[in-house]
Order: sequence, then structure tokens, then C-alpha cells
Amino acid sequence: MTTPPTLKSLTLTAFRGSAGTFALNFEKGKKFTLIYGENGTGKTTICDAFEFLAKDNIGSLDGRGLGAGVRKFWRTVGKPTTDVAVELASSDGQCTGKLAGNMVTVLTGSAPRVELLRQRQILELIETQPAKRYEAIKRFIDIEAFERSEEALRQQGKTLGGELASAQQSEAQSLEELQSSYEAAGSPAGLNPVEWAKQKLAEPTTGLDADISAIGKLRTAFDALKLFPGTFDVKRAALADAETAASDADQAQMNALATVDADAAKREGVLTAGKAYLHAHAETDSCPLCNSKENIAGLATAVENTLAQLGALTDANAKKRKAQSALNTAKSGLQQVKTDYAKAVAALADAQAAHQWKPQVQLPATTAPDDPAILAAWLVTNEPVAETWANAEAGWRGESKFRTQLKSAAERYDTNAARVTELSSLIPSLEAALTQCVEERQKFTDGIISDIAKEVGKLYEKVHPNEGLDKIALELDPARRASLNLGATFEGQDAPPQAYFSQSHLDTLGLCVFLALAARDRAAETVLILDDVLGSVDEPHVERVIGMIYEVSGSFRHTIVTTHYRPWREKYRWGWLKPGQPCQFVELTGWAIDDGMRIISSLPEVELLRSRLAESPVDIQSVCSKAGVILEAALDYLTQKYECPVPRRQGAAYTLGDLLPAIGSKLRDALKVELRDGITDAGAPASSTVTLKPTLDELTRIAQVRNAFGAHFKAISFELLDTDAIGFAKEVLVLVDTLVCPDHGWPSNANSGSYWRNSGDTRRLHPLKRPS
Repeated sequence: MTTPPTLKSLTLTAFRGSAGTFALNFEKGKKFTLIYGENGTGKTTICDAFEFLAKDNIGSLDGRGLGAGVRKFWRTVGKPTTDVAVELASSDGQCTGKLAGNMVTVLTGSAPRVELLRQRQILELIETQPAKRYEAIKRFIDIEAFERSEEALRQQGKTLGGELASAQQSEAQSLEELQSSYEAAGSPAGLNPVEWAKQKLAEPTTGLDADISAIGKLRTAFDALKLFPGTFDVKRAALADAETAASDADQAQMNALATVDADAAKREGVLTAGKAYLHAHAETDSCPLCNSKENIAGLATAVENTLAQLGALTDANAKKRKAQSALNTAKSGLQQVKTDYAKAVAALADAQAAHQWKPQVQLPATTAPDDPAILAAWLVTNEPVAETWANAEAGWRGESKFRTQLKSAAERYDTNAARVTELSSLIPSLEAALTQCVEERQKFTDGIISDIAKEVGKLYEKVHPNEGLDKIALELDPARRASLNLGATFEGQDAPPQAYFSQSHLDTLGLCVFLALAARDRAAETVLILDDVLGSVDEPHVERVIGMIYEVSGSFRHTIVTTHYRPWREKYRWGWLKPGQPCQFVELTGWAIDDGMRIISSLPEVELLRSRLAESPVDIQSVCSKAGVILEAALDYLTQKYECPVPRRQGAAYTLGDLLPAIGSKLRDALKVELRDGITDAGAPASSTVTLKPTLDELTRIAQVRNAFGAHFKAISFELLDTDAIGFAKEVLVLVDTLVCPDHGWPSNANSGSYWRNSGDTRRLHPLKRPS
């Protein structure tokens, strides 16, 4: 699996409490960051920055009556919006969020995944309504496929229900249609409308469609003959007119020929040219052709008359040709009508002979005459017969239409009845499938919720061991969809925790629920942020809550915890609380409007002593003081673990003079520490074993140095060497480095039955009990 990118730094500019530019650098190799600070030092601003990048929101301002314009309070007071910047650098790049002038967030880079819990949100999961509680955890339960299937079945059920209602309505309408036809047929006894319709449709139609087609052809053929008498009259009249016109044209041609000699037509060209010449030379005195003068008089008039006679002959010839053409057309038209008539007579005969007619159909007694002259009389005789054909056809068409409608109604009824039967069988199956899908979804969801509840119970038991409050239940309300009830056991009885748990117990329960949920959703990619969540947790449970947070945090990409709980700070500095993983401690100091948030150095006490010893020159008084305090803490730890007797004194702390002698010679001889750094096999031998007696003896010898150089000013301090003071501090470091692992803390677990061990089993302190 790919290792998630590590955090490098968070830089804030003009954002909430960061009046200037604030930078939080994350230490390499440490996935747990503990941020300590008094109220008002800027802890929540750091949490707000992550939420701003991840969700474009600042939840710490929600519900405070700031209205829709809450974004303007995301900037530091007095700073312009364009100055706001939040930059998160990690091993895979940088994510930057800024505010534009219109307060819209402009994000570049990949936003981090963040799960953030604030003190005031802890009880939301506990005290909210069941439906809202389900919404809060819904995203942790991947039931999208179930819900899609469930919704598809539900919608399909509604669709099929609508189809069933429609099919039932259509079935009823089809039955009404059959009932009407059934009643029109006299309601035959012994049959219901459906049975009657099926019986009726089963009867043979005896060629009804063929009868309709045949009688239609017969009527068409008879009606075609009815047109011929008039057509013949028209064609004969046209022929008579054409013959008369042709005769008149022939006579007109003969009359025109009588006025023109036989050779006149041959001279028409010469005459036309002479007419033109004489018209152009009206004063000529001789014939232009023979040049004679005796015939020039009247020559022009003679030429014109001859040409006019020739023109009349030409017109007569043209009219004769046209009249002859019209005569030929009239003759052809009459002949075509005769041909068409013969075909019509044959078509009627064919129509009569091509079908086996029902007895009720009357036919002409004789065939249509070949002679069209007697057609009119034949038509008059047979017209009454032809009129009966329309009634017969109408009756047959009515019967055909009735059967078609009856068949359609019967088929619709059968289709709708079959669909009703199908849907009536299908819908219960679909409802059963939906019920099964709902049950599977609930079973699946209940399984996940049960796992979550078990994890919440385990975490809760770590905080409240042996209090009998670990039986936490999260249950879907079977009567309501998406409704989640919260239950617990109180004094052996099932009860909602809101009714009987203390505020501290409810707070830790809400924290456990949040951590259990957050750990389920891609924890390895998620930055877990807990903002001051120890507000109402009472003192006896705080240490266990801290230990539980340390344990859960290991599965996340990075964990950031803010707190103003001072004992956490002190216990961390003394190494009494170790997360089982490298932890970065950040301490914020007083906030000011000029420079905003500030970080101060807050090393563990042992590291402070080590750093002071490395200084040049060494501050002897400071080193001795710090070493004495650390030694008192170490001796207090040993005397408590081995129940060593120390002087009982009213109102004063134990001193080195009380604690060092309390560790007697038998215990000193027995005290040893197995160093097991990097060893994972519990049965493997230690890398080395260190006895504590030499160190304790040396510390006893030079303990007076602490009084001379450290806590008190005495004349003896001028008589001791600096090397004794430095040696005292170094022996204290040897003792503490032997006892305490920088990552896993003090050996305080006695479950082995033979030695004390720390959380990572890197230190084993022997013996388990003080020798008698």
C-alpha cells in the first residue's frame, strides 16, 4: 500500500488569530502533534486552517449568530481579505487557500482529508435526534448499492402498480364492449360475453372478404357500362360534324381551282416578284419581263388579281387538310369507344363468372349486348338488379366490421386479462424482493453499526474500565428508515445514556463514537484533529482518555490534538504519558494583536537538562537545580512502585534526603533494567541489562551537591568542584535514560507478573516487588 504523504508545515497569514504570518513546522517522522496553550493562544485557529482547506468552512464560527456574512470574520481583524492565505506543505506538494475580494475561496493544490472534532460538537452524536444521528454516520456506511437496488425495486413496484390499475381498467372497458355486442346479439343463453365472442369468432366467415371484393368489382363493371350510351352519342355526333366539315372543305377547294388556270401556280414566284417591281416602279411604261409597251396598261392590276386567286386556293387546300384530319380523329375516337365497350362488356361478364355468388345476390338475366345500340335498353332493364348489389355489399361490410371490432375487443380483453394476471403474480414477487432487499440492507447496516458500536464499547472501556458501561448499542429503528437509536447498559438495565450518564461520561462517549467512525473512513489518508476535547472530562479519567487517543491516532495519516489541560503538558514533559509513537509537542504562548500567535520552546525536562549540559560555559546552578528536580521525580517513581517507606511530613514534599535513603540496599542490589529498543519478539533476550545500584550509590555520594549548588546557597558551595555538580547532572541523566524510553515512556505495566514494562516493551524494570 502506498505510504500517505507526510505533513511538512502549516503557514497562516492574516487568518483568524494569525495577525502576522504564523508557521507551524511538523517534525519529520512524527505523526502525532500535541499543541498546548492557554485559552486565547490560537489553538483553534490552527484547527480552523485545516478545515478551511479541506471543507471551505470554519466550523468554530457556526451557530454563533453571525449570519450569512460569517466569511468576513475568517480574516484577522483589520486585515484586508486579499492578505488571507493558508498554506499546507506536505511531501507530495502544497495546498494553498486564499480569499478573493468577494470572499470566495480560491484553492490550489490537493485539499487534505480532515476529520475534525471540537469540544462543543462532542455531544451532537449523543444528544441529537435519531434521524440526524443517522445522517451524521451515514457517510461511514457504504450502502449505496443497496439503496440503488432498493429504490429501483420501489420505483418498479410503483410503476407496476400503476400498470396493474391501468390494465384492470382496460380489461373492464374491453369487457363492456363485449357485453354490448353480446346484448346486441340477444344475449345467447349459456354463454357469457367472453365465451360468446370466442364462439362467434370461431365461426367460418364463408369467404366474406371475397364476396365484398367480388361484388365491388361487379358494381364497378356495371357502372362502367352506364357511361357508354352517352359516350357513343358524343362520339357519333363528333363524327357527323367532322364529315360535314370535310365535305364543305372539299367543295371550297374545287371552287378555288375553278378560278385559277392550271399553270398559275407555276408562275406564282414570277408574279410575286413582278408585283413588288411594279409597286416600286409605278411610272414604268413597258413590261419588265418582255419590255413591250402595248400591254403595260392594267398589268399591275392583273398581277394582283392572279395572286389573290392563288391565295384563295392555298387557304382552301389548308382547310381541306385540317377537315380531313379532324374526320380521321373522329373516326378513331368512335372506334376506340367501341373497343373500350367490348372490354367493358367482357369485364362485366368476367366479374359475374369469376365468383361463386351467394343465393341472395341477383344477376342480370342476360349478358350485356355486344351491340351498343341496345345497351341503353339493357341497362334500364337491369338497373333494379344492380341496385341490390350496394345493399348486399353494405351488409357484408357491416358484418366484416362487426367481426373486426369484436375480434379487436376480444383480443384487447385477452391481452389486458393476461397482463392483469401477470402483474398480479409479479407484484407480490417484487414486493417480496423489496422486503428481502430492505432486510439485507438493514442486516448489512446493522452489521456495520454493530461493529462500530463494539469499537465504541472497546474505546469506552479503556476510559471507564470495570464501570460496566461498555455495552454501547447503536440500532436502526425498524419502524423508521434512516433513524439511529443509541443505547447502553446502566445498572444492568438497557437505557439511553443521555438519561443516566454524567456529563463527563457523555463527553467521553461522544469522543469514542467520533473516533470509531473516523477510523473507518480512509484513516490512513486522513488528518485527525481534536480541538480541546478534554473540557469536561474529570481528573480520574483524563489520563486514560489521553492514552486512548494516543492508541487510536496510530491509524491516521497525522493526528493533531490541541489542549489547555496543563497536566497533559506536565506529564508529557516528564515522560509519564507516551503515545507509543514519536510525538511532537508544540506550546503556544500569549497572543497579541501585533504579532498574533507565537510558539515557545517546551522540551521535556530531561531534554532541557541535556541541552543545558551542552552549553558552554555550563550554568552550574541551573544544571544542578534541573537535575535535582528530575532526580526527585525518578526517585518518587521508584519509591512508589516498590512501596518504599519514606518519612511522613505534614504539608511538605519529599526531598532527596528523604527519597534516596528510602531505596534500601536489598532493593538497590536487585534493581536492573533490560534495554530492548528495536526488539519485537517478547521472548527474545534484551540487547543489554543495566543495574541501577552503581548509579544510585554515586548519586547518594554527591547528592549534597544539589543542596550546595542548586536549591540553596551555603558556604560549602564555594568548597566543591564544578565537576561534582556536572557529574551529578550526568548521573541523573544516566538513571533517567536507563529507566525511560523517549518514545514509550516509563515502565509502569505489571501485567507480566515478574517485571514492570513500558507501552512498547522497550524497558523492563526488575524486580516486580521490593525484596523483603
